[in-house]
Amino acid sequence: MTILTRERLSAVSLHLRQGDAQQAKAIMLRRDEGRFIATYDPERASLDAAAVLARTLLPSESIIVSEVILEGHDPDLTALYRAASKLLLDVEITSGPRITEPTVKVRSQDPTQATYFIPEGWDLSDALDRLPASFAGARPEVARHLNRIEQAKKDSGGKIDHALDVVGILILETDDPDGVWDEVLQLLHQVEPRQATAGTPATAALSPMQVDP
Repeated sequence: MTILTRERLSAVSLHLRQGDAQQAKAIMLRRDEGRFIATYDPERASLDAAAVLARTLLPSESIIVSEVILEGHDPDLTALYRAASKLLLDVEITSGPRITEPTVKVRSQDPTQATYFIPEGWDLSDALDRLPASFAGARPEVARHLNRIEQAKKDSGGKIDHALDVVGILILETDDPDGVWDEVLQLLHQVEPRQATAGTPATAALSPMQVDP
């Protein structure tokens, strides 16, 4: 497979703002330099719906979203949305009786499509604290690889953070960690001869990730 596309290497942030009834549509999406801005009328569309729609429309146009950032919203809600978006999770605050605590649920036919459900009135900072464990319970193999990536970022002193972040997005999107690493290492082996005279081989940068394959 070929997964290291230009779009994935240049993912953009999605910013969500409240609009009003004067805007033409309930949800409006526009590009603003290196980011996209979605403005929604809260009388006609919820924040959750605006985020889901924007995150669905952009990939259909071959645009990859790196994170969702709320503007002008509660700080705890903003932090929750951003953290969830980095795991490719939608967020839904629900009053449904089946959700009694914050829970990540994935669609059985597509594990890359998942939502973080939070009971209405639940403390959002607590929901944020619970997110890693809830995600790991829903997608354990992916969570394990993401934890290894975070450790590799610490071990490398931030020198290859962007590259590792891209790998993390690919693993989240494909649900195929082994396939992602195979393609990344194949690519690095292709560029390694060009860098041999410049010093350290390119594959050495991923040495922290080669433990526990």
